[in-house]
Amino acid sequence: MQFNLIDRAVQAVAPVWAADRARARLQLQALDGVSSALGDLRGNDASASMDSGDSSSGGSPSAGRRWFSSPRDSKSDTLRFLPTQRGQSRELARTSPIAVGAINTNVDRVVGTGLALSCQPDRDILGWTVEQQAAWKKITQAEFSLWSDSAESDICNTLNFYEQQALVLRSTLESGDCFTNLPNGQPTSSQPYKLRLQVIEADRVGNEFGKMDGQGGVSGGIKFDGNGRPLACFVYDQHPGAAYQPLASGNLYKGNFVEFVGTSGRRRILHHLRKLRPDQPRGVPYLAPITNLIKQLKRLSDAEVEAAVISAFFTVFIEGAPNGNPAPIFSGAEGADTVGDDIKLGQGAVVGLMAGEKATIANPARPNPNLDAFITSMLREVGMALGIPQELLSKQFNASYSASKAALLDAWVYFRNVRTWLARSFCQPVYETWLAEAVASGRIAAPGFFTDPLMRWAYTRAAWHGDSMGSINPKDEVAAYTSAIDARLMTRERAVWELFGTDFTADFPQMRREHEQLLEADMLPVPKAGAAAPQSGAKSADPTSKPEGTQ
Repeated sequence: MQFNLIDRAVQAVAPVWAADRARARLQLQALDGVSSALGDLRGNDASASMDSGDSSSGGSPSAGRRWFSSPRDSKSDTLRFLPTQRGQSRELARTSPIAVGAINTNVDRVVGTGLALSCQPDRDILGWTVEQQAAWKKITQAEFSLWSDSAESDICNTLNFYEQQALVLRSTLESGDCFTNLPNGQPTSSQPYKLRLQVIEADRVGNEFGKMDGQGGVSGGIKFDGNGRPLACFVYDQHPGAAYQPLASGNLYKGNFVEFVGTSGRRRILHHLRKLRPDQPRGVPYLAPITNLIKQLKRLSDAEVEAAVISAFFTVFIEGAPNGNPAPIFSGAEGADTVGDDIKLGQGAVVGLMAGEKATIANPARPNPNLDAFITSMLREVGMALGIPQELLSKQFNASYSASKAALLDAWVYFRNVRTWLARSFCQPVYETWLAEAVASGRIAAPGFFTDPLMRWAYTRAAWHGDSMGSINPKDEVAAYTSAIDARLMTRERAVWELFGTDFTADFPQMRREHEQLLEADMLPVPKAGAAAPQSGAKSADPTSKPEGTQ
């Protein structure tokens, strides 16, 4: 349950009264659930026979409890549970190895070292030759690197553009969504561009003064028009969960509406979420469907570790005779052969027991030999929900080559989709906003950029390449890519991106220089036995030279 401004004000001056208000609101929510359940019973009695728990609210299922549900719109199903789900998701992301591993795997595989810009201006629309396209691409990518490689692109001056990609993805996974503000800063001697980025956490966007959803067309802090198009979002001056901000300041739910697009057409703020339903205003945390399962697995792991630690201690129980007195060594009675109660097991130690007493060793039988199989079985369910195969989630590839390869390929389908989403939601809008400033300031020439929307679209076409998927058998995979290139089914640029995550165009001058150096030193690789003999002449050894008779 999320406290509004009145609740927090009452809590500051009358905690008991605030607790009564919170208890009453919880009772009303329970009555609302009962009313909804009765409506379901009237509409469909068959559904009442299902036993389960409503895990969407963050509670744990209980045996024998009936499952009552009614169809609601996406706002009703998501907004009321979001505060609880965000808190649970972030706690698991800090404390649960499974949750930490799943989120880190996403960030490492999707973003890695960062999605790099590869300008792809449309030559047909712009009327350019290949040389003109390459020249414009070289200048634009150099200018973009000037801005993106610097931490000055961040309004906090801490992260560069590629590190902010990881921050956006991680925040979206943990909180369900996040926002990026695009303000203008002051140019510096090392940074001529004004564009700055500010990643805003999901909680800082909410309803003004804690109002209920639906008032004034605002839901989840986002204002929509009659067609459901988002117009603006209300950004709080501070995080509602800030622990070090005095409540008396009165700024808890104060803020301002920020338009998604300004009057000039410039983007002012970006909303990063993956929609699962029509008209869904806010995103749902990545771990929300399996929060309870991951929490229970963490409790099980903690209990097993604690049991194993306890079993590491050598514990001895003394069995006494019926109606007998405890041994003097443990009771501290006079006449004991030890000083006080300081009894320890040691090398060659001999402790005398009274008549009828015997020592019994306690063995809790830990660790549990079936624990690994059970955890592995549960990880399969977690992997199915998260889109990550169990082998990749647990970082164990104990199956055959084909099974491990299939797991990587299946995971790469998911990671590629997330990478495409990140490029469209964050990278491409930021690049388009930056390019508009670069053209307006005269640092990049782009005739017709502001006068013709089609020309602007042609200039801003780009691809966002990231780290490669990796390979289990590099030799066979390189051979497969080589065959695809020789058959004219793939470009060298794309092959190099997918294999190694590097830019062939940027690396080509160095590759050619290395080839020339090896040629001059007569150190070119010796052809393998059975390979076709190279043609005579120095130029024939140069892969960039043209065959004789060509223009």
